[in-house]
Amino acid sequence: MLIQPPTFPLTATAFEAALRRGHGRALQQVEHHGVNGLEDKLIEACVSCLTYDPQCEAERAPWVFSMVDRAKLNVQVEQAIEVCMQEAPSSKDHRDLEQRSALLKELAAAGSQNARRLLYASLDRLPETADVVGADHIVALDGVEGMIHVARQLGRWLRADPDFWVDDYYLTAQLDESPGLRAAGLAALEREAQTDPDVAHCLAGLRRTREIQNSRPGRVDPATYTGAEIVALVSRHPKDPCHWLRRWGAQAADDQRALVFEALLASEDPEQVQRLFRCFGKTGVPRFDSRLLRWMFHPDTQVQWAAVRAMATIRHSEVRQAALQMLADGPVANGLTLLVNNAEAGDLALCTRNLAVPEDAEEAHHLLAELLDLCEANTGAEALDGLLQVYEFSPCSHCRERAVKALTDARIAPAWVLAESAFDADPDTRELARAHSFLGDTPAAS
Repeated sequence: MLIQPPTFPLTATAFEAALRRGHGRALQQVEHHGVNGLEDKLIEACVSCLTYDPQCEAERAPWVFSMVDRAKLNVQVEQAIEVCMQEAPSSKDHRDLEQRSALLKELAAAGSQNARRLLYASLDRLPETADVVGADHIVALDGVEGMIHVARQLGRWLRADPDFWVDDYYLTAQLDESPGLRAAGLAALEREAQTDPDVAHCLAGLRRTREIQNSRPGRVDPATYTGAEIVALVSRHPKDPCHWLRRWGAQAADDQRALVFEALLASEDPEQVQRLFRCFGKTGVPRFDSRLLRWMFHPDTQVQWAAVRAMATIRHSEVRQAALQMLADGPVANGLTLLVNNAEAGDLALCTRNLAVPEDAEEAHHLLAELLDLCEANTGAEALDGLLQVYEFSPCSHCRERAVKALTDARIAPAWVLAESAFDADPDTRELARAHSFLGDTPAAS
């Protein structure tokens, strides 16, 4: 089923989904149709982090603030955040706390003195962790003066708790792209430390942190292991997950990988097989062998996935048949992975015709990421439906940006997708859409 463009004005459910995924239609709604009846949904997106993976995706606050400002809800958002701040912070609320301080920074930058006051009040250390909330946003807002304020508070926490881990990320992360301002800020801290014992304590803590980090022994280089040593290690340490084996496989010579491959073919131990398959997670197994097919259908899902990833590079009729069986009986995501290098005409339509996207965000992301890989490997008009499903339903803004790029590269992007993407939460997606609109690309589908 081909995804249809959104219908405006958005319903409350559609607006909430757009805010969660970061679709540009949320901003289009506010700009062209207002927020009558949707105010609560927008305010909730300010006090709660809706981003799928904040560590990897662009900060959502500037995008959300652009809607708040257009809707003239600045005061209401400040009030909602202030109410939340009256509750004791919890490490479980870290993402929400970061979202709130980021919104306060945007509001303060727009001229609100109350938001500035709340932002400084939001600087807090989460209980039973080394995590600090609000520091980087204060520095981003006020530069050197913000650094001094944050350093003073870090020093106080360190004086009260000598085990507190002082990280210079809180002081300089927002200034890394401005070396001059970063250097000026650090010099200002050194001067301040001469008369302020809290700042001096903070700088001493930073020096200790760097010394500890520099004194730690380096990680074992996977390239130093031979294939025989890998097989022996996996056999002797059955409980060691050996996550680094993928790096070993990517760096090892062909003859050393061949030794591990022979051990893989001979093994009957599922846990051992899972880790040996991991050696081929990046490179793929060196050749097809029918003895490996059974592991892709093993009851243990981790064994399944390790086998599928390692076998996915192989183009073979039996691998294709395994993929089709998984598409019919599950797990569908594994079938999509195996089909990337084994697809034939009509397969993409088969994959997308009855694709059921799970409600769970993790499961949806996994399924749609595999569909995206398949579409990128088999571009053309047949990929349109699959790419639109990724665009519409993926919780991940990076996957959505990749889907838009694949659509534009193949010149099959519907006009409404380009128009909507120009308002997307992800800045790379916005830039991509606007660049293609500027170039005057005429989509093949509309």
